Amino acid sequence: MLSALDSLALEVRSLDRAAAFYEQYLGLDGKRRDHEAVYEVGDTTLVFREPSTVPRGGVHVHYAFSTTLDEYDAWRDRLGDNFDLVEFDFGSAQSIYFDDPDGHCVEIGTGGPDGDGALTGVFEVVLEVEDLERAEAFYRDLGFAVTDRGGDRERVRLGGPVDLELWEPQLGIADARGAVHADLTLAAQSPAAAADAVADRACRVSDIDGGVRVRDPDGHYLTFTEP
Repeated sequence: MLSALDSLALEVRSLDRAAAFYEQYLGLDGKRRDHEAVYEVGDTTLVFREPSTVPRGGVHVHYAFSTTLDEYDAWRDRLGDNFDLVEFDFGSAQSIYFDDPDGHCVEIGTGGPDGDGALTGVFEVVLEVEDLERAEAFYRDLGFAVTDRGGDRERVRLGGPVDLELWEPQLGIADARGAVHADLTLAAQSPAAAADAVADRACRVSDIDGGVRVRDPDGHYLTFTEP
């Protein structure tokens, strides 16, 4: 039903400060538009958005960039000179974590596809939800599938065009938090069909230029567009 994460928007207080951070430390190269700075990372557009419109960008978003195994060590060494990194070994993969100036927890993890850039895409986004069972059912109806559950913590991991973790309020690795009022754009072969799959439980469904926008029961915005 859904094929890719087209974009992820983060709320920032200052575009100049956010742009300087990501350009200096992560080597991103982007462009400005009204109240936004836009960067391409693999197949995903990363948007930094000042408070100005609805949907807003997500607040305290924990999200993950993918990189190659060879590049991972270089990121750890480079960023370790400037940040108090948290590193975690998942067995089949490794990740480092650090915070940006707006409190978003940035992860860089191994397992990314080979590519020209050191960062190859965005592979994970964490959303805070009020009712885990309700949120899981909502996203499963969009084609996501459960791949892991959180043991003693109320959390579930879903596989799909991007890995989604749904967390009831808590702190994760590196004191990361799930995103509030996240704004994600997802490619869908039929945006209308994707919206119809969850319309009976969505807070709002709106037709927009080029697609359909849905607001989920926790206030997260999902925009479905054709690939």
